Amino acid sequence: MLIEVTVITVAVIAVDQLSKSFIMSRPSAQIWKARFLSIRKVLRRRGAPIFIVGTYQLMALWAASTAIAVLLIEEGVIAENTTTAAGLGATLGGAAGNLLDRLWRGAIVDFVSIGRWPLFNLADAAIVLGIGLLLLSLR
Repeated sequence: MLIEVTVITVAVIAVDQLSKSFIMSRPSAQIWKARFLSIRKVLRRRGAPIFIVGTYQLMALWAASTAIAVLLIEEGVIAENTTTAAGLGATLGGAAGNLLDRLWRGAIVDFVSIGRWPLFNLADAAIVLGIGLLLLSLR
């Protein structure tokens, strides 16, 4: 299962960072707009309560989350199957993608806007999807 989680984590990080690099390469903030969906570049330096802590604390939180996930699998709380691997990979990859933004850009790049929903990015979507899959894996 470790191989599957690692592959999914790396894939999520790669797709997330490629999408953010593409968005950052665009000269204007408004990239595309439709009726209720738009793509626009926004750098978030503040906003979420997690920004109160520093980079080292975020890296420690990411490492601790990974360790807790491994412990939950080892204890049998979370089933060891494809759904769990996908959930862990998506969650860890999304968190790592946003952490990389903080390290490299000093801000998180958000660009997807759907209706009145707050702006988000592919890493955020992966985190939400991953948590949903992990909840499905609970025994």
